[in-house]
Parts: sequence; structure tokens; C-alpha cells
Amino acid sequence: MNQEKIFFITDSACDIPAKDEQELENLCILPIPVTADGKGYYERESFTPEEFYDLIDSCENIPSTSHIPAIAFQEKYEQAWEKGYTHLVVVTIYSGASAMYQSALMAKNAFLEEHPDAMRIEVIDSNCYAMGYGYPIIQACHKALEGESFENVVSYIKDYLSRVKIYFSPFTLKYVKKSGRVSCTAAFVGELIGLRPVISAVGTTNIVEKVRGNAAILTTMVKFFKEQRSKVEEKAPYMILVARDTEMSEELAKACENVAGYPPVGVFKIGAAITINTGPQIIGMTFLGD
Repeated sequence: MNQEKIFFITDSACDIPAKDEQELENLCILPIPVTADGKGYYERESFTPEEFYDLIDSCENIPSTSHIPAIAFQEKYEQAWEKGYTHLVVVTIYSGASAMYQSALMAKNAFLEEHPDAMRIEVIDSNCYAMGYGYPIIQACHKALEGESFENVVSYIKDYLSRVKIYFSPFTLKYVKKSGRVSCTAAFVGELIGLRPVISAVGTTNIVEKVRGNAAILTTMVKFFKEQRSKVEEKAPYMILVARDTEMSEELAKACENVAGYPPVGVFKIGAAITINTGPQIIGMTFLGD
């Protein structure tokens, strides 16, 4: 019988729904600090996703996030050890976008210096955002509770993250312009002609296609899904990502179901890590490739 007791820690950019967080006793989601017009907040604690969308709209300046400090990670490591956990898996937002991964590693080194043989700790850079890493964490938590070994759950997460695809697109360039990601002139011209960037969010975010009009966003995402989704894994999971509710999320879900032959895992809210730079008028999807 497997005597390992595995605990999981991640940051709030994972966008794991509150319902799943509450149900999983072996999961801790650390809140990312957010500053908006000089006032400090904590994602998931200070506001719901919907309340954050309203906050973005009302802010004079684009809000900003900062990384979770190493001491916050270390405190959770200590608590997990005190509760009898023997193994720890930490998964963070893409390290190129935040110092979260470095904080988690610093905390690991500091913890093991004080408690050399207390726990085995694996720190993983997700190399992505949102439910791109939120979903495999949820599944890994269930696997651990069902008795899967530490090696198996770590292998599952790493394999998933090596194959995950994430695409999203904003319906307006207003926030992209305010965040400085696109020049004012380019954003103005883009809005005039209805240009929409389709962005890949695995590793460094980059525009993979520019389309004209919101309807073309769906067509392009479905095209990527059809071309890149896993063909070898039966019912490979895929998810629709959305900030403010839009009928387009249902349209995208139906179009993808027509391609795959089965529905998405669900429609999930996009949090601060992405919407700060794109605004709440956004749609996306994540799926598993080969």
C-alpha cells in the first residue's frame, strides 16, 4: 500500500474554480498580490473574477501583479509537513512572466536546509497560464488521493504541460493599448478595421494570427483545435476560457464538440494574470496536443 501523502501548492494564476479548491483537501492556492490605483488586493481573497473585471473597468491605470514571496511558500511547506505530508508538488505560472517559480525554489532550499529529510519537494514551472496548468493540478490531486505514487503524479503533470496548447483573443484592443503591449497608433488602426490578435499563451505570449472581426476568432481557434489536438489520446481534455460571459463561449464549445465528438470539460473564468493585459472582453481555449 502506498504510504506517501502528497500535497499540492500553486498560485492563483492557475484559475482553478473555487469549488474544486474547496473540495480538494490536498491543495493550497496562494493568492497573487494585485495593485490597482495604489490600493493592494489579493486575487481570490479580495475579489471574485467578476468583481475584478469591474475593478479593471473602473481603474484609472492598468492594475499590476507582483510575485508571491518565498516566505509565503515556505510557510505552506512547513504547514504541510506538520500535517504529516511526505511529498510536496509545487506548480507555478510561467517563470518568464513572474518570479513565482524562483520564489518556490528559494522556499524549497530554505525549508530543506532546516529540515533536510522532512519531505520530497518537486517544483515545476508550468510554462503557461490559467487552466493550462490548473486542470492537470486538479487531476493530479485526485490521483494522489486515490493512491497514485509521487513519481506518477509528477510524471503526469510534466507530460500534460509538455503538450498543452492555450489560445486566447480580446474582443477589443483598448486594454492591450493601455498595458503598452501594442502602440496607441496600432491599436487605434486595429480597432478601426476590426483587427483581433489570436495569442498563444504557452511560454512567452505571442500573436500567432491576426483576424478581422470577432467571428473570425472562433473560426481560427477551431482551426487550431482541429489541427493540433491530441489524436492519440481518447477524449483528450479541452476547455473553453472566458472572462465576462459571452454567447461566443457556447458557440466555441459547440464548434469544438463537432470536431472532437465530445464536449469540453467546462467553461472556466480567466483571472487577473491574463485579463490585466487584455481586459475582460476575451475568449480562449486550452487543449492537449500530441
